[in-house]
Amino acid sequence: MKFFFLPGLRYLAAFISIVLASLSCQQADDAVAVPQTITDRILEDDQFSLLRAAVNHADVGDVLKGGNLTLFAPTNAAFQQAGLATEAAITALPTERVKQIILYHLLTSPVSSTALPEGLNSVPTINQSAVYINKTGSSTVYVNNAQVTQPDLVVANGYIHVIDRLLTPAAGNLLTTIQANPNLTFLAAVIRRIRATNPALAGTFDGTTSSSTLTLFAPNDEAFKADSRFGSLSAIDVADPQVLSNLLLYHTASGVVFSNQLLTGTITTMLTNSRLSVTVTNNFITVKGNRNTSQAVIREPDLTTTNGVIHVIDQVLVP
Repeated sequence: MKFFFLPGLRYLAAFISIVLASLSCQQADDAVAVPQTITDRILEDDQFSLLRAAVNHADVGDVLKGGNLTLFAPTNAAFQQAGLATEAAITALPTERVKQIILYHLLTSPVSSTALPEGLNSVPTINQSAVYINKTGSSTVYVNNAQVTQPDLVVANGYIHVIDRLLTPAAGNLLTTIQANPNLTFLAAVIRRIRATNPALAGTFDGTTSSSTLTLFAPNDEAFKADSRFGSLSAIDVADPQVLSNLLLYHTASGVVFSNQLLTGTITTMLTNSRLSVTVTNNFITVKGNRNTSQAVIREPDLTTTNGVIHVIDQVLVP
């Protein structure tokens, strides 16, 4: 008796091998095609290795996998510029602090760069704070003092916009930020002194009388001590409130302007018909009052608050 099944079996085995290989390739293709979440992109992109360390330390990876999000993602260079150059430096910080920093970079809706409205807008973050997004033209976007360098990385759960600086959450409004800064005690005394005679102006700094945002060039304590009019806190306590009101107005501009948005030229202050001269160089930014003999240097830029930004300077400006 003869059997002729072996060739057929060989053909069948070959057919099965082809099918299995095809299925294996299809499975591989499907694995590649699985959309990345924000967390997945951070885990795989080397420019975010320090951000990845921060996300792991803060244990917010699952948050970044949620739906409908926008992340402003600081690069390694952004962390290094902020003094967090290594994973060890990041993990040395309290977990809750790192968590709040990361969440401050996250919006609860997917927003492409083209969908952002032009001009300055205060936008709430996922941790109920707010970032200032400033879009000029069709493509230049700033978030606080950071610039978007690579917009619209599309992921499965929203967008990633790459930024060149680490954002710092606001600790409070302008007044509370001034009061908490050990180098601004004289300025805090100025606001305290004018509150009785000019409550509307004083209230702009804590947001009680105005919802407007402000940019404040804040003289530090050494600047006040070097001014013959305000050499001590007791001198401020007896100074003419109107003089102090004018001083505050001259150091304040409407709107929010971060240091990397300042340009050489002039800036209009809240004191009627008064401007400051601004000079921007590669190393520092200076401002000058009409009657100052030298320029004041911005020593501590971009203190973000809930109703504006503070740039600490080393002179009292004179209109």
